[in-house]
Amino acid sequence: MKTADNQRLRHVYIIFALLFLALFLRIGYLQIFRKTFFNKLSQSQYYKILPLEGRRGDILDCRGRVLAASLSCYSVFADPVLVENPESSAKLLAPLVGISEDRVLNKLKRKGRFVWLKRKISFDDKQKIKALKIKGLGFIREEKRFYPQEEIGSSVLGVVDVDDKGLDGLEVFYDTYLRGKEGLTRVLRDSASRNVLLSPSIMNPEPGGRLILTVDSQIQYWSDTYLQETVKAYGAKAGSVVVMNADTGEIFALSNFPTFNPNQRDTLNRATMRNGAVCDIFEPGSVFKMITLVAAIDKKAFRDDEIIFCENGQYKIPGHILHDWKPYGNLTFRGVFHKSSNIGVGKINERLGPVVSYDYISRFGAGKKTDIDLPGEAVGRLKPLKEWSKTTPYMIPIGQEISVNLVQLTRAFAVVVNGGYMVKPHILKKIIFSASTKETPLEHTQIVSAETANHAKDVLVEVVEEGTGVKAKIDGIRVGGKTGTAQKFDPAIGRYSSSRFRASFVGFVETNPPLVIGVSVDEPAKSHFGGVVAAPLFQKIAAKSIEYLTGKKVANDQDKEFPTSE
Repeated sequence: MKTADNQRLRHVYIIFALLFLALFLRIGYLQIFRKTFFNKLSQSQYYKILPLEGRRGDILDCRGRVLAASLSCYSVFADPVLVENPESSAKLLAPLVGISEDRVLNKLKRKGRFVWLKRKISFDDKQKIKALKIKGLGFIREEKRFYPQEEIGSSVLGVVDVDDKGLDGLEVFYDTYLRGKEGLTRVLRDSASRNVLLSPSIMNPEPGGRLILTVDSQIQYWSDTYLQETVKAYGAKAGSVVVMNADTGEIFALSNFPTFNPNQRDTLNRATMRNGAVCDIFEPGSVFKMITLVAAIDKKAFRDDEIIFCENGQYKIPGHILHDWKPYGNLTFRGVFHKSSNIGVGKINERLGPVVSYDYISRFGAGKKTDIDLPGEAVGRLKPLKEWSKTTPYMIPIGQEISVNLVQLTRAFAVVVNGGYMVKPHILKKIIFSASTKETPLEHTQIVSAETANHAKDVLVEVVEEGTGVKAKIDGIRVGGKTGTAQKFDPAIGRYSSSRFRASFVGFVETNPPLVIGVSVDEPAKSHFGGVVAAPLFQKIAAKSIEYLTGKKVANDQDKEFPTSE
């Protein structure tokens, strides 16, 4: 009997030993092989990993003035489980976070342990919210984009979203360089789940690159201001200005109106944010005659004093009758461009022929992007030579049946100013990183000889001195350019409108550096002539820029009586 009891007791010991061994092996397995899993499970109940923004790089003008910067701010979040009275909390929080009480309440009643209440609030608002002593709220320090010059240059700079990602302008074009490298932090609860805490960052964020622009904010200010005045004074739909260094392609100013304030993100709309100088294409009208001038000089097709009969204002061409804005008889080759005679230019192109005309128009970049470093550039339209009708060789040289953007047109005029070189327009001068600098290389290709460019430049100076561009004249400064008054095609009636026009002037001043300034005003109501609407705008911007860049006082006389011109 005693032996049987001992046997049973031995079996019990063995069973317990096996159970303890199994338990030990299980604990060992969990501790050794499942340690990472349980650590993560434990942390997931107490921690939430959140990204920390790296500071977005500043944007500065060519003289070091700040155009865009990131300022410290705070974002407030909640753990809905810990908020004891959502209804009363929502009522207190709504006016401080700037959203409706119902929306705050909806956030506080969500399932889960984390919800943003408001991103990027001020320090004062943070202190007011903190003073409410509502359980379950916490704060994270972030950066908020700020544009100290507000509307000035906004179509160049663009805007960012609430997460500081670029949406438009340089902010999106150079977003990869501007954006800082993200860091990480942990949001956690205490052991009793009584409150929400912010732990030290797991990985520190790194700042983005700093952009140094070619833009000069003083010239940008004058361009923006005078453009707005002109658009409003003439009851126009919109307008654009480009100010460029003719030698390098550096953009000193690029303006559009209507415009917007990038600090007021909640009121932005696509219409006011549109960068018309880059994204809008239009038929340039008589401004485009400059290319025919260059082609005829380069091919030595005419002498300066050669007479061209301009048919007293009407000239029958295939499928159309070509008109001048006023009747002319005999004009010299130079006189055709002084008076901006459509018929005279048409006859010049008769001698050049379509192949030569197409060649020079292509050389000057029509139908091709400039590749300016801004988003959304419109390419414009130059019909392939095989698609030209018998009328086309008369229409494209006077700026119809072709479309360009204002940057393309401004760049084309730089060729006659800089000795025959096609330059690449650009906004960025360099990017400065913490350990390196990336500079924008200058690009230029010679497309006509310096002799041809200088000859054409002399003719364009005479256009301002005694022709249709006299309102662009600045006493004591050598100024040249070309006016343009283009009827807009109306698809509703299938022909050119008799009441809707685009008034343009592209000109240059021989300063150091030489400036080329393109101006275009869309659908001015009180007058539609480029020489009346656009040339004075050019003159105002040019005069201010010359004084600023050279220190030389120049006359800015807009009170003289000038003849109305095309």
